[in-house]
Amino acid sequence: MNSQIKIHNYKELKFWKTAFQVTLMVVKLSEKFPNKRVYWIIADQLIRAASSVGANIAEGFGRYKGKEYQRFIQVSLGSANEVEYWLLVVKELSSNLGGEVDNILELNSQTIKMLASTLKTLRNKNKD
Repeated sequence: MNSQIKIHNYKELKFWKTAFQVTLMVVKLSEKFPNKRVYWIIADQLIRAASSVGANIAEGFGRYKGKEYQRFIQVSLGSANEVEYWLLVVKELSSNLGGEVDNILELNSQTIKMLASTLKTLRNKNKD
């Protein structure tokens, strides 16, 4: 009996779902930023990084073969870590958004853990 679950679409992947939620939360958070140039720059970087996570998972899933998929997961992981960085900057600069930022950081952390685990599995699989 085969215990593996067949995934037919990237939207079924748990780490894509969490990455997508992080992106939506980041966009909503950025709407609360003060109307200052520095926050426009931070918002731009944060939204680009957050959207890159899910976008690379989706693109990589379309190339679900060996090292190419692994490369897309690796890029997603790097972007998820960048999201964490920018969220920490926001938390330091805007303490009034701290609780909301913490919620996003927690979900992003879950995404990072799942991506890291997936990357490790893919690397071990590609050694064979």
